[in-house]
Amino acid sequence: MKTTETKRRGRKSRWGGRALLARVRGAIRARSRQRSAGFSLLEIMIVLAIIALITAGVGTVVFNSFKKAKVQIAKQRVGAVRDATVKYMIDNTSNCPKGIDDLVGQKYIDKSFAKDPWDKPFTFHCPGTNDPDSADVSSGGPDRQDGTADDIRSWDL
Repeated sequence: MKTTETKRRGRKSRWGGRALLARVRGAIRARSRQRSAGFSLLEIMIVLAIIALITAGVGTVVFNSFKKAKVQIAKQRVGAVRDATVKYMIDNTSNCPKGIDDLVGQKYIDKSFAKDPWDKPFTFHCPGTNDPDSADVSSGGPDRQDGTADDIRSWDL
């Protein structure tokens, strides 16, 4: 009988000793793994704020480049209308075209060149006061108003 009693006494109970400690440690590890599996709301908000700042910076640069490109396109179109007027005058014994529509109608320029990039028609005077051998062609520029500092004029090119 002594052997069975010692076996019973030597055995740990279900809720005590090393077994309990191992179960508690395992439960703590499982909970810490569950907590670290996702992101907190604060972490997500910080990442979104950083993305918004980067997007705003890139957007500003792209928008300014877009504005500069429109000015360059307007300069090219004004120059093309001026050059087309010179060709028209050479072909038609120094007679001026009545307007840009004459240049488009007789295929001296493409229809897309009849307006500036801001979809406003060019101001056209032939013969020009600033360029008597050709025409004075101007665009209102980015502010779309004639007579301001940002105007694009054929005699300034």
